Amino acid sequence: MPAHAFPFSRMPARRVCRVFMPRLATAVLVIGGVMIVTQVSAQDETTGDAGPTGVSETIDEPAGPTLYQPSSETENNTNEQGGAAEMTFSGSAPTTSKVPAADPHAGHDHDHAHDHGDEPPQNAPAKDDPEELKEVLKTLPEEVQPDAQVAWDRFNELDRQLADEMLELRRLQIHYRNGYDQTPAAIIAFREQRNKTWDLMEEQFEAALELMRYLPSVEAVSYVVTMVQHHVENDIYDARTFEAAARLLDIGQNFRFLYLALGRSAVTVGDFDVAKRVYESLSDEDLEKADKNLKYQLEELEQQYKREQEAIAKTDSETLPQVRFETTKGNFVVELFPDAAPSAVGHFLKLVENGFYEGLDFSVVSPNVLALSGDVSGDGRGNSGEFLVDEHTREQARPGLRGSLAMAKIPLGNGEFVENSGSSQFAILYLPIVSMAKNQTVFGRVIDGMDVASRLRRVDPTEKKEKNQIQLPPDAILSAEIIRRGPELPDPVYVDMEAEIQKAVKAGLLKAKPQAAPQ
Repeated sequence: MPAHAFPFSRMPARRVCRVFMPRLATAVLVIGGVMIVTQVSAQDETTGDAGPTGVSETIDEPAGPTLYQPSSETENNTNEQGGAAEMTFSGSAPTTSKVPAADPHAGHDHDHAHDHGDEPPQNAPAKDDPEELKEVLKTLPEEVQPDAQVAWDRFNELDRQLADEMLELRRLQIHYRNGYDQTPAAIIAFREQRNKTWDLMEEQFEAALELMRYLPSVEAVSYVVTMVQHHVENDIYDARTFEAAARLLDIGQNFRFLYLALGRSAVTVGDFDVAKRVYESLSDEDLEKADKNLKYQLEELEQQYKREQEAIAKTDSETLPQVRFETTKGNFVVELFPDAAPSAVGHFLKLVENGFYEGLDFSVVSPNVLALSGDVSGDGRGNSGEFLVDEHTREQARPGLRGSLAMAKIPLGNGEFVENSGSSQFAILYLPIVSMAKNQTVFGRVIDGMDVASRLRRVDPTEKKEKNQIQLPPDAILSAEIIRRGPELPDPVYVDMEAEIQKAVKAGLLKAKPQAAPQ
């Protein structure tokens, strides 16, 4: 993989000098001066970076949120002979085995094997030389030095705080696993501590990025590399991931996941010039299925992104309805689009107000695609008993971008759906889906806590379960609360679902059920 000949990152104005950032052979997370290792859950151990698997180069875009989600061909990191997929990128892959465990049950007290990927060498992690950094700091312009010192101090202080919080998390996990305390309160305490630790990790990520803008801190670079990999494994593609991946590539890092992180994040933040350059610098063999979908639809994605930004600019956000979801992974807030989808918004608010979503699982969570909830039956067919008229053809209809909320519909296959079959199941998109605008109603978007929604435990209902395989439960909605009702809405428009099914049968899209023989 040849190095790119142009900078991806755009250095902020306060960065007044370009200092050399050493390339790391591996990334080792160091917290408080020591390596903190906590076991990861079965989910975390099996959702690593997938290598090329000979996927067709034609566009195979996800059909959008349905009442189920089939397995992705690209989740397997093996070649046709069953071995590890060949990688053409240099350097050992960093590891995110230091991130907090996702579940108190996690650990290695079970018999099934795990694929850990490349492990870092067991040597001392790279550390900063404080005296060298002090000398570099002195070379900065005097007006910049105070800001650089603040960034350095903040990084070190958060480093100490994170060490304390991760040790407490580890203590709670060990107490639970060893049977000292397995009460419901212990599980809640672990969950709260885990979420607190994740929040602090993200704060430290921002601090490390800030320090990189001023000083050549090896520890900051190491932390950022690890966090970018964590973001890729958890579908967190935002402005921070964009900047971090760009800076790391510009200083000589050559991990494959950095290019994928940058390309995907560039699309989600609307920097399509960078996205094009990233995908032009990669061969199709280097791309995963999600990246090929983005690469070959960049032009349409850019048009949809621009339309969405125009719609946001025209809307008074202070008037839009908002709902807060509390989940087993933390909280996130969504705002709804009454102008684009008045029936879907009114129906959704009614369900929230009636407590419909409380206790429901995220029954499908597909990497690089979406998370799906609202299925009361648990078999993919659950609904509220009422079915909504489609609203994707309205003039104000919104596209399906990262963070969009879309109504799931009954699938017919080949990207087709039964018309007007949206009910209670809704999806949160991890990456844009171009075809969403053509056949499904987008009725809102996540405005806070998208990283929480992205970390939901991956669930594939179609995946074959091995005998004695430990299956961790899906994440779930604990509560949903309307925090702003918004404008008065007309009554939702519902349809007769039986009539819609008959339409699909007459059109040859569905087969009629055979009549039972008379008894």
